[in-house]
Amino acid sequence: MSLFQRGTTTVKRRLISVIIALTMAVTTALGMTTAQASAATPSSDRGTVHPNVDPATIAAAVKAAYQAYQSFFGGGISLQAAVDKILAAIQSAQTAIISHIDAIAAAEARACTRDAIVDFPNFQFLTPDNQQVFALHATSCANLIDSLLATVVDKGAQDQLGFSVNALGPIALITRSRAGLPNTTFVPVLRSANQRVSTNLTPGCSLINDPDFHGKVWFCLAYDGNFFEDLNKVKAQNVAATNTSWPVANGVLTQLAGL
Repeated sequence: MSLFQRGTTTVKRRLISVIIALTMAVTTALGMTTAQASAATPSSDRGTVHPNVDPATIAAAVKAAYQAYQSFFGGGISLQAAVDKILAAIQSAQTAIISHIDAIAAAEARACTRDAIVDFPNFQFLTPDNQQVFALHATSCANLIDSLLATVVDKGAQDQLGFSVNALGPIALITRSRAGLPNTTFVPVLRSANQRVSTNLTPGCSLINDPDFHGKVWFCLAYDGNFFEDLNKVKAQNVAATNTSWPVANGVLTQLAGL
């Protein structure tokens, strides 16, 4: 019994995927109205991964950055060690992160996120007053992204915002701590933004009959057109959403739970 993804060459599977994709695109399984579904149609700059940009690289960097802040928050490492770890994590995926940032349609959000990513390596060389200004600007940028996620209906735009807020999140957290600002009111902003991404980009799933599995399987379709089927619904969703910020948001929500 074998698994198969998009690109399967058999006629039978192509027919199944096309029929189900068209059906699911106009149902509430994807949580969209007809107008929203049209807005979410994949294109070269909406809902597709940029060439040579591996979402897994960003996911790994985001996870490592939040883990560094968690260690600092729990008293496991010093503030400077956390700054160094977060900087290393973000720089390891900087090219991929900036590629997604550059795809953000909202100019203000694109600019403030890019500034935070590019200027963060110089943070420790700033005066205390300028460190506080940097931290406040990063906070404001995260707030802006959260507000955009609450109003933007295009899922491609939501996806890029999801990648960006989580590249920005650890930077804002650690620079606020370094500047002497508490994060008790900021962490909820990151939770809010990631919950919106998690809710809005959840792949739609349907049980279908498949001869290869000798029965019913879960067929899950992400907004960008990527799909996967498996006996396990959670696995089918995660694989279908591999190229989106949905799994990143879910992972971050788990990490934020302890903050």
